[in-house]
Amino acid sequence: MVAVVGAPNVGKSSFVNRVVGRRSAVVADEPGTTRDRSYNEAEWVGREFVLVDTGGMEPTARVGLQSLVTLQARVAVEEADVILHMADARTGPTEADSAIARELRKAPGKVLLAVNKMDNPADDSERYGFYSLGEGEPHPVSASHGIGMGDLLDEVVALLPEEPDAEEESNLPRIAIIGRPNVGKSTLLNRLIGSERAVVSEAAGTTTDAVENELEVDVGGDEVENFERFILLDTAGVNRSAKRASGVPYYSSLRTAEAIRRSDVSLLMVDAVEGLSGGDLQLARQIEDAGRSCGVVINKSDLVGPDEVREIEGKIFRRMTDLKPEFVSISALSGSGVDLVMPFAARVHRAYGTRVSTHEVAEFVNRIVEKSAPAKGVKIRYATQTGTRPPRFTIFANRPEDLRENYLRYIENEIRKRYGMWGVSLRIRVKSSR
Repeated sequence: MVAVVGAPNVGKSSFVNRVVGRRSAVVADEPGTTRDRSYNEAEWVGREFVLVDTGGMEPTARVGLQSLVTLQARVAVEEADVILHMADARTGPTEADSAIARELRKAPGKVLLAVNKMDNPADDSERYGFYSLGEGEPHPVSASHGIGMGDLLDEVVALLPEEPDAEEESNLPRIAIIGRPNVGKSTLLNRLIGSERAVVSEAAGTTTDAVENELEVDVGGDEVENFERFILLDTAGVNRSAKRASGVPYYSSLRTAEAIRRSDVSLLMVDAVEGLSGGDLQLARQIEDAGRSCGVVINKSDLVGPDEVREIEGKIFRRMTDLKPEFVSISALSGSGVDLVMPFAARVHRAYGTRVSTHEVAEFVNRIVEKSAPAKGVKIRYATQTGTRPPRFTIFANRPEDLRENYLRYIENEIRKRYGMWGVSLRIRVKSSR
């Protein structure tokens, strides 16, 4: 994960758009256009990583919107393996740049300094003043013109941690229980650990003190036993090893984001009494952005009537359109429905790892096109699956730039229905067939 941080209006979103090759972030001359952090899949010289765009940091802000924007950027810094500190060559080093540099010295990731808006490649003298920030070599770039981008991305990729060997990585599915405060995460976790067949081990996680519980459960149904092993990630607590105190909500946010990153399936718990909230939708967006899969667990369903539960289910269907997750209703406190949770998670995990043969994908997409053709003159020649976890598909068309977003969403929905990929992040890329 690579976080792009800096003072307001230094060109962070322009940089992110240039790297990912599309206008994923809104760019404007007005400072503060970006407020929340956004996650974008990026690739350079064959190495894939997540590029995080953030709002402008103002470390001295204590109250108001700017303090919340700065907090979002700090969360991105805590998550990142590499932090790209971006400054503006036209303003020179500012007090804000110095304050950010001082803060980044305590960051867990490796820091690179980029000086943006260096639009004249023949003269890079403006970058030398940025040595005063104490962050090493100031790398000159122009995000708007693409100057110096390749050299900087070479440096970024060189600092990324080595990808773990397959032998070192546990092949067991990782299930994270996430949700807003007080929705019953701890109660469900304790129910699952205490009621299942065996707890094999318990060990501290490698990055956030998250407790991993390895357990074996029967996912085969009522008549046939089918035991599978899972790793259950505990996200209920707060990172005890963190030293920069900014309050419980801050570290809870860090812990949840890290659990999503490390999981295969995130079980998003929703409070049936309070209903589906904006915070629930934000967590669903994090899951989708991270390319993970999601199942919704409606907790405290025993405290409301069937009509209220159906209303929540309808809102999940209408509002979580990017993932289209399925759901299960339980009461973690009484134990009602808890036995359904892990078989439910296992189904979502199987969908997350779905692999469809090239011939079948091509045939199915052809049938989709025959039923509803794309824009006039656009021909889809071929389709294939190029990866799993999340499932990735590539479509080859004669005019890829004219394939509209709503048509790609139509193809995505048809694939989701055909192969039961409910709650799974799908990635569809379009390439030229010429």
